[in-house]
This record gives sequence, C-alpha cells and structure tokens, in this order.
Amino acid sequence: MEKAKIKKIDSLFCVYSFKNGFAKALIAFADSEVIKPSDGENPVYGIEKLKEKLVGIEKDKSVVSWKSVKVDVGLSCDLGYSFGNWEYKTPTEKGDTIYYGNYFTEWKKQKDGSWKYVLDGGTNTPKPE
Repeated sequence: MEKAKIKKIDSLFCVYSFKNGFAKALIAFADSEVIKPSDGENPVYGIEKLKEKLVGIEKDKSVVSWKSVKVDVGLSCDLGYSFGNWEYKTPTEKGDTIYYGNYFTEWKKQKDGSWKYVLDGGTNTPKPE
C-alpha cells in the first residue's frame, strides 16, 4: 500500500512540476529537513535554504519530466524511495535541447500520512533505450 502511495506522489510531483515549474515543485513536495545535492555545488540543507537557492529559477522556460521505474519502502514503512528516468528540455534558438538522466528520491512519511521527499538527486545519462 505505501509503495503505491510513493509511486503516486512521485507522479504527482512530476505533474506539478510540468504545470508550475520545477523550482515550485521542489519546494511544494519537500520535507522541512530536505537535502538537495547539485552537481558541482555543496548540497542545500533545509527547506528555507532550498527556497533561497531557487529564487528566480521559476522563470526558466525549461521543462523537467520523470517517471519511476522502481519504488520501494523500508520495513518501518516511514521511509521509501523512487528511482527512474528524467528528461530535461530547454529551449534554444535552434529548437529544444534535451538531456537525459536517472534520479533517486527518498521519501519520508509525514505525521498526517502524506509523503514528502527528504533527499533528491540524479545523474546525466545517454538517452534511454
């Protein structure tokens, strides 16, 4: 049952990102103690620092989408993860440039039974087959 909830929230996270922008989605679905690593930078710790980092990014016209290929939950049923593929499209003068990768998101069950992510990161890859 919790696996299905994580799969659903991961999907809703993506839909929210598509409709409202990746920066707004990162904030809306984050736990207060979120850790967000970024390539070539030190990780961000906590929701307030994440908000500071993302100021102005919501104006970017790029689109990020993803889909989980594996979801699991720990024995305690209060932590779980989603793993999958992402696609990043950014507009250029010659058309969209598309990047691909994998992601890992750790989810934490909240006191109200909902799920928020506590760790989110990814890697660049070639286009999936």
